[in-house]
Amino acid sequence: MGHAMIEESEAMDQYTINLVNQSAVNQVFWVFLAPPQELAYNPGVFANSSAAMVVAPNAPSPTSITIPVQYIVGAGASKEAVGLNVVIDSDIVNNSDLSQTWQVNYANVPPPEGPNMELAGATGPDNIAITANEFDQPNNEGNGWFASMSFGIQTSSGFVGMTWSPAPGQTLTMTPVLNFYVTTGNFSNNALTDWDTIQQNSAYVSVPTDFAQNACTVTLTSNGNWNVTPGAMMGARADGVERGAGGPAIMQVPTE
Repeated sequence: MGHAMIEESEAMDQYTINLVNQSAVNQVFWVFLAPPQELAYNPGVFANSSAAMVVAPNAPSPTSITIPVQYIVGAGASKEAVGLNVVIDSDIVNNSDLSQTWQVNYANVPPPEGPNMELAGATGPDNIAITANEFDQPNNEGNGWFASMSFGIQTSSGFVGMTWSPAPGQTLTMTPVLNFYVTTGNFSNNALTDWDTIQQNSAYVSVPTDFAQNACTVTLTSNGNWNVTPGAMMGARADGVERGAGGPAIMQVPTE
């Protein structure tokens, strides 16, 4: 994700999700990063992923995706407003460690220009913070120029994260969590998606609960259900419990 070079980082932990397809046809598996609590109930925050893998039925060994514990922050500006199905690929992306605060400076148009980003200090030990400058959002958007801000992880197969429209002069402080949704469906690289669509039929995978020796196996069964098994092995969970679709809800759903 993004056009700017990501800064090099120190050695980091890695987690592997093995993907097994027991259906009758090839399936395109997608991986999405669940949002931190600070973003989980915001309807203006959209899922953003380019981590897609084609998995053949009953392959002799599972296809896998490697997830480094290296967070990234991104920012961009384009002629497309942040919204469903809009493709957002940040202009600038940087690795971020916990406790860091980033300053993003968006330009005022005209002319249309991309933002810049710099490390701006520290925040809480378990947090990452992103601050937007006091850019003229109404004038920019009135001239067809829309800011975006993103957060996530760059995996071995692409970006997994989320994107939103930043508010001028506001600081967003997040407590990242390593929770993932694995699903199949008609998604596109970096095309923004709502969380309800992802949850309709997906496996919910959480670090460290669902991992053994930094690995887990996610299986799409022949009847369309999902199993999550700790460790790099195929089959049902060691405790015999089938993981149902979607895992815990991240959006509040009105009850009748």
